[in-house]
Amino acid sequence: MQDAAATQIPSPELEGPLFQLTDLNYRYVNGSRALNGVNLEIAAGDRIALVGQNGSGKTTLIKQLCGLLLPEKGEVCFKGEPLSGDHLDRSRLEIGLLFQDPDDQLFGHTLIDDVAFGPSNQGLSRDQARKASLRALDRVHLVDRAYKPPHHLSFGQKKRAALAGLLAMQPAVLLLDEPTANLDPSQEQVFLDLLMDYKGTLVCISHDLLFLYELCQRAVVVKKGRIAHDYTMNDLVAQRNELRAHGLDFSFRLESGTKGMDKGPSASVCQVEAPSETAGQPLMLEMRDYDFRYADGTQALSGVDFCVAPGERMALVGENGAGKTTLLSCLLGLQQGEGTYLFEDKPVTRRLRKHLWRNIGMVFQDSADQLFCPSVGEEIAFGLKQMGAPKKEIQQRTAEALSLVRLEGFEPRVPLHMSGGERKRLALACVLAMSPKLLILDEPSAGLDPQGEELLLSILSELDVTLLLVSHDMFFVSALTHRTVVMHQGSICQNLSTDAFFDDPGLGNLNGLAYTFRQRCGEAIQTLQHEHEHSHFHRHVHSHPHAHEQGAHDHAHEYIHGHPHGFAHNHPGGDQPHHHARRRYHDHAHDGEHGSHDHGHALPDDHSIPPAKGRGSRTEKGS
Repeated sequence: MQDAAATQIPSPELEGPLFQLTDLNYRYVNGSRALNGVNLEIAAGDRIALVGQNGSGKTTLIKQLCGLLLPEKGEVCFKGEPLSGDHLDRSRLEIGLLFQDPDDQLFGHTLIDDVAFGPSNQGLSRDQARKASLRALDRVHLVDRAYKPPHHLSFGQKKRAALAGLLAMQPAVLLLDEPTANLDPSQEQVFLDLLMDYKGTLVCISHDLLFLYELCQRAVVVKKGRIAHDYTMNDLVAQRNELRAHGLDFSFRLESGTKGMDKGPSASVCQVEAPSETAGQPLMLEMRDYDFRYADGTQALSGVDFCVAPGERMALVGENGAGKTTLLSCLLGLQQGEGTYLFEDKPVTRRLRKHLWRNIGMVFQDSADQLFCPSVGEEIAFGLKQMGAPKKEIQQRTAEALSLVRLEGFEPRVPLHMSGGERKRLALACVLAMSPKLLILDEPSAGLDPQGEELLLSILSELDVTLLLVSHDMFFVSALTHRTVVMHQGSICQNLSTDAFFDDPGLGNLNGLAYTFRQRCGEAIQTLQHEHEHSHFHRHVHSHPHAHEQGAHDHAHEYIHGHPHGFAHNHPGGDQPHHHARRRYHDHAHDGEHGSHDHGHALPDDHSIPPAKGRGSRTEKGS
């Protein structure tokens, strides 16, 4: 047997592309068309960002690349051969697919069983597969949990475990579906570091263009089941008009800056301080000295002091595994720990726990976990029926809730046929229809495309409700909340206003909340967008020598051509007003059909700026 370190099947030198998709079509069993006439080539070593709105067909496309789905029409070739039969069986040992939900990928009794499954299928001995697994688990910082059951891990740990299962096989191709969704910044960085070091071919689906910007060089846009554009990554992120046209404009996240990020070394001690928002107010709920331990002995919550006042908008943040999900389960009455838990000044006894759902509503990370009815109308009516609401009131509340989330008239729609963003808003509508006293949102922006994020942010900003936001998305935390509670290793270590939280010099390295690479990428993208928006074309007037029989002489000759030209200008800084002063004439060397010469540039008075031509597949005339 070969050594585990050499298990990757070598890729032969190819004359053509590694993948070639030709006139690819795919239709789901319900009749909806997912892919329509897709033509795409992927070269060995390509690093491709596969982007597009929710429901555009991206996940269906990568499932075609690994043979998990087979074409209805057209062909997928890998290494020059159709991806079918024996060639498909062999190729599956070289192509690794990371699902968006790690629970779809983990099935073993222990973590090492899961990670060893792939190497064992590659033909390694039991001992070699175990060694390969431990190496992969070490790379994702989970080797100390090798013999833990996967379902005892946090969501972020499950994500890393699923990635370890692929890395142990040393695949030639990695296909990733939303690899960083729901991860804290430190775990995002683990993924980024591992994927930057990966030497094979990489195709990554993500709505997180800040993450993709650092990882990929090429961006393929999928729109309504077709390849809409094929850009370089720089060209895509630089053009806000193109991002907006594809529903990918995330620039609203950049416009507010990156306050509070990477501001300095972590504070050595986290001091709990009472926030001014709740001082002297009656409390909706309160926990004091609250503990919770799982059946296997794991201490999940320790000495938690936590409160929510009516009308508050607060955030609960912390690294994956900090105890946030466990705390929510206790708040909802799904788990019961030890200590004091009061709701509206009443102790939450076993009897009261059964009725907390009437007062506390929660929108889950994955909306599929709470949508199960055949129509939108029935979905919203389900909770109201359990509350005993009459039919007329159910109809009225359903219409009002759908209006709040911009889904008017969707009552007859089938939830499973809706886009991810629409399902997220439907889940929110189901909770809002029940008029909860406390609304809990668990990672509301996860899995949404930028257009969906912007719409959801607008909806949430307008709600008049007591809100508890649980999120790693610092932009949503900043935009929606006034108080922030930080959890770490099952305890609350900070409790302060959101403004003070972002001004804390310890945020940069506190509990996995640092966004260093996001700040770096955001600044780089802003620069690209700024340069693109201030590029323009020139009309040139040249002086050229002309030879005649009578002799040679110079005369002015109008030669019209355009080329992009970047502006040089200064910003005074801060919020001071400024303008982009231009010079109407300037000289530079020019090599044209008339030879090297100097000439002046004249700008139109309106300073009109035609769009710059992008690289990649954009060939529109006049771009």
